[in-house]
Amino acid sequence: MDVDLNLTVAADGHVGCRHCGARVGTSSATPLDLARRSERPSTAAGPGVHADPARFTDRPIALRQAFCPGCLVLLHTEIVPADEPTYREWSLR
Repeated sequence: MDVDLNLTVAADGHVGCRHCGARVGTSSATPLDLARRSERPSTAAGPGVHADPARFTDRPIALRQAFCPGCLVLLHTEIVPADEPTYREWSLR
């Protein structure tokens, strides 16, 4: 079953990359648990996110991204308070 342009669920339940076939998650309940992750300052998101977060909040803000461990295609991006767990927890149930 294809989830989106990047992810598919295999017959055994693992989540794989549609581009290279690498395992990205061990199950549909944890679809990105094997992904490579990056966390950087929110300003690393590009020219559209150039304002200093300190002007708006007293908490550090982070750009979090998840990539396929095989071909490094970008699977997930969020800009969130750095001291918080991910906001976008999801499953394929």
